[in-house]
Amino acid sequence: MKKSKKICITLLSLLLAALLVWGGAVFFYYPYYKKAARTVSIEQSADAAGTIRVMSCNVRCLNSRDLGKKSWFYRADLILQNIESEAPGIIGFQEVTKWQYAYLCNALEGFDSVITYRDKSPMSEGCPVFYNTKLYTLCDKGSFWLSETPDEMSKDWGSACYRICSYVILAEKESNRQFVVFNTHLDHISDKARINGIGVVLDKIAQFGGLPSMIMGDFNAEESSETYKSATENFLDVKYQTKNAAGGATYQNWGKSLDRNCIDYVMISKTGFTVNAYKVVQNTYDGVYPSDHFPLSVSLTLSEA
Repeated sequence: MKKSKKICITLLSLLLAALLVWGGAVFFYYPYYKKAARTVSIEQSADAAGTIRVMSCNVRCLNSRDLGKKSWFYRADLILQNIESEAPGIIGFQEVTKWQYAYLCNALEGFDSVITYRDKSPMSEGCPVFYNTKLYTLCDKGSFWLSETPDEMSKDWGSACYRICSYVILAEKESNRQFVVFNTHLDHISDKARINGIGVVLDKIAQFGGLPSMIMGDFNAEESSETYKSATENFLDVKYQTKNAAGGATYQNWGKSLDRNCIDYVMISKTGFTVNAYKVVQNTYDGVYPSDHFPLSVSLTLSEA
């Protein structure tokens, strides 16, 4: 056998071995994931009519680089434990792949949801909005891209990825009062895409005729940024609207960056809501972080019409 052929066989063998080791590491917790699969039933809140419990949660996409207890197959149930701890009626998730979306749909009993994936790739992500059907009726829904042509799959302004926003118009069943929930994830590379992207969201909100509105999601922008300044020209950051606020970093990079600023937000229109409480949910479970972001938990009250 020629030397070059032996080298090729050796390299292929090493590559195959590496792939097997990597695949084993990625799927090591898959049996645990299947065994731990369950449903979460959140009881109807005993709060007064008009009170809305909201959670914004970047789940961290199903990523092949997340090994060990960073794997989605280990963390999935920890995400559910966070949800159970806060008992929200509305949840906006970011970075949700199709596999993760199926898991959340199966797990969140009594919730319905809206999602559009940002592109056609096998591991495409979406920003679904889940809502408790005991509390809210869906009046309208939609998704749009953060681009110059938001009604079609597109990206602009140097965006590294296609970016999307999904929304629902909900009516509170007890009072029939309506409000709008937007959930988005701004680009992580292009500052121009973030600034213009939040502008697209604000333009869309303006079409709903003054209904109370909230925007939640991963803005990939700190409070000193132009993106944040643009958003807060017309909307209010909920953490500054209540004395009952427990803040802190949201993107913590698996606990490595606990001193960082917030890049995840829930914002509300200047009229229509009162903020009761705001919290960065800093739960860990036996030292394991459910995601590389902490979720946000917010309590709001709809103002009387």
